[in-house]
Amino acid sequence: MIVQNPEKLDKTSDSKPKRDKKGRLLPGNTANLLGRPKRSWSIRDKFWQRFEKKPEELKAFLDRLLRDQPGLVWRMLEGDPTKPIELGGELPFQIIEIGKMKKDEKK
Repeated sequence: MIVQNPEKLDKTSDSKPKRDKKGRLLPGNTANLLGRPKRSWSIRDKFWQRFEKKPEELKAFLDRLLRDQPGLVWRMLEGDPTKPIELGGELPFQIIEIGKMKKDEKK
């Protein structure tokens, strides 16, 4: 079913897609008459739109970010460092850090 003007969709049973006895859509019918929604904006889109034609503002922004938040920039570039896992109770096995293992245990 092709809809020419979605604003004038009839909400009656005539506009419902055709289905078989098990409720499955028949070929050529769709349950989404208006189609896939248009993509909305994201923060990333707005960021690049703002600085796209103003490279000097982007440079000033990045300089300030590096000056004021160097740790944040580093984490953004490298990813957050791994954090130790703290477990409660007794474990059925022993955890040994690889750097502290004896040579014969590394196999």
